[in-house]
Amino acid sequence: MRCSSILIPFLICAAGCSSPAEKPAVENSRASLEENLKPREVRLIKAEIREEKPSLEVVGEIRPFDEVEISSEVAGRVQQLFAEVGDRVRKDALLCKLDSTTFDLSLRQAEAALEAARANLELANKELDRKKDLVSDHTIPQADFDRARAQADLAEAQVREAEAARGLAEHRLKMTGIRAPSQGAVTRRMAAVGQWVDVGQPLIEMATGSRIKVVARIPSSWAEELQGLRSFDFSVGGEQGIRKAKLFSVDPIINEASRSFELVGAAPAEGIKAGTFARIHLQSSHAEKSLWLPIDAVVISDTPRVLMVRDSKIVIRRVQTGLRSENKVEILSGLSEDEEVVSSVAGLSRDLPVKVIP
Repeated sequence: MRCSSILIPFLICAAGCSSPAEKPAVENSRASLEENLKPREVRLIKAEIREEKPSLEVVGEIRPFDEVEISSEVAGRVQQLFAEVGDRVRKDALLCKLDSTTFDLSLRQAEAALEAARANLELANKELDRKKDLVSDHTIPQADFDRARAQADLAEAQVREAEAARGLAEHRLKMTGIRAPSQGAVTRRMAAVGQWVDVGQPLIEMATGSRIKVVARIPSSWAEELQGLRSFDFSVGGEQGIRKAKLFSVDPIINEASRSFELVGAAPAEGIKAGTFARIHLQSSHAEKSLWLPIDAVVISDTPRVLMVRDSKIVIRRVQTGLRSENKVEILSGLSEDEEVVSSVAGLSRDLPVKVIP
């Protein structure tokens, strides 16, 4: 019994007392707990409001503004070709040459026939003059004079016929050289050297004129955005420069399969080849409001969120994000322009006590 009376006070003393080294640790733990329970200080901000015109970028193609098929007016064998696909040519530039041997001979024949007709006319006129003197002296009957006059008229008509034949021969010889009807670019060649071509057979296809078409298919959702559009920007291939096209036409019929419609612009053809791709930049004529928040104020994930304060606690709001610009992100939906969000989401979670500071 004596031993147990000594042990009990010892245990009480051991339980109620702590060493001097353990006291700071207990106090630090208590301070850390109080700090964690203390409301976090946060600042609230409103989204930046921007008024911008929506833009759209699509890939289109360059097409000829006008296309013509150039054919031959005479039949013959192709002797030379002076233009290839992609070449830009001026008006009256020689594109193709047919063998002209037969046409040279025809021209010589027509010239000889004309010389003969002129000589016959000269002889007929001299005979008419003689008959005129004789009929006035009543040496010959009137019928002989009338026949002489008819022969002179016939000879004159034969000269005119020979002149026309020579002009036709000259024209056919000239047509052995096929020339560009206007300035433009060769888009297709259907003839080869040595090939026989008939009258009217297409030889070369050209995109004529000084303009080209910029063609693209536009989503049907953009139909209203293009109201009032007069021009748009585009770039060709790997070019860095931006070109300007004037609006030429908008197809009023929407393709049901692609839910799109065709837009056509016109631009100078200088330095652009038909068939190349173009990148078309469109901008709506109507300005729209958009909301932007700093990236620090948005939880970026598969389900973007912002943090708000309600009853001095953090609440979470899901939002839909769009474009990013510098250190800001566009908020498409889930937030109004009058609502405030926490400026920085780092270290914050749902229902965490907070204190709003200016």
